[in-house]
Amino acid sequence: MPRYLAPGRANLIGEHTDHTDGLVLPVAIDRGVTLEVDLGGDAIALRSADADGEVEVPADGSHTPEQGWGRFVAAVAAELAQAGRRPVGMRGALSSDLPQGAGLSSSAALEVVLGLALADAAEFEIAPLELASLCRRAERRAVGVPSGIMDQAASILGRADHAVLLDCGSLEYRHVPLPGDHVLLVADSGVRRQLETSGYAQRSEELAAALPVLEGRRPSEVDVEELDQLLAGVPEVPARRLRHVVTENERVRQTEQALHEGRLDDLGRLFTAGHASLRDDYEVTIPELDRLVELAREGGATAARMTGGGFGGAIIALVPSDRVTAVEATIRDGYGRDYPQHPLQLHRCRIADGARRLDD
Repeated sequence: MPRYLAPGRANLIGEHTDHTDGLVLPVAIDRGVTLEVDLGGDAIALRSADADGEVEVPADGSHTPEQGWGRFVAAVAAELAQAGRRPVGMRGALSSDLPQGAGLSSSAALEVVLGLALADAAEFEIAPLELASLCRRAERRAVGVPSGIMDQAASILGRADHAVLLDCGSLEYRHVPLPGDHVLLVADSGVRRQLETSGYAQRSEELAAALPVLEGRRPSEVDVEELDQLLAGVPEVPARRLRHVVTENERVRQTEQALHEGRLDDLGRLFTAGHASLRDDYEVTIPELDRLVELAREGGATAARMTGGGFGGAIIALVPSDRVTAVEATIRDGYGRDYPQHPLQLHRCRIADGARRLDD
């Protein structure tokens, strides 16, 4: 029985830039969604070890469940049908070791693993970034979230021990080596959110209100030094949203350079500035995430910041291998004291390869 895996992702830097075709620097991690299926038939029938119930939809996605994870199954099938895939079904089981709602893109991993298997079932060839674009459309079809392409692209393009520098406008990308003497630590706050019910869409609308001052340019094409003049007549809230996006694109460029040159102190400074911008200008952090970042730095992390859409979820920290235990202890003790009501989870992650069929 064929098995497919799509990893989750942690974004090192470049948050809330992808839906304005900006720059991002994510990694695929060694946790994801696995699908074991028999290919064939005229329906997609799946059960999940991690979610209640079973889902059965037509192989072309022409019927969509009203709620639940079946919406994603139908949406991916429908987008593939629109792209020309024959309606060939499959029957099997999903499992995941990704915490949902932690900002590690569990929904994108689900979409990607479904897309891989359904394309395989129909012998339908699709290029990696075409599949990422299709899965992005499926997410909007399923839950109405105006997300960018980063999550799906990271799950597909990931490479072990490398980040992916992706221009979400041109879709040009390159792999950036990461320091081999560091561990990626994910600290899950235990605060859950769903993007369709959070302030994600509102932030996108507020940002869109400021974009006309760019006169057709993407925020990634704007020099930070232009901002004061550009934002002079823009209302305060849209101005702050655009300031975050423009400065965050520049931080992505500087982070790539710092990684190439081994300037780890600069990496810490850039992550700190990125988190502060997400807190003050984009307003998507919460006190729990802010505290986790503080604790990671206190414990000895090289760099730490919020990752994902915000309003809950997790932070990431790049930690020297010989400091991981100390950083974990500092986070666990401080967070347990300040937020005992939230079930903290710490995950040491390897930077992994992207989505693939496992039995090849």
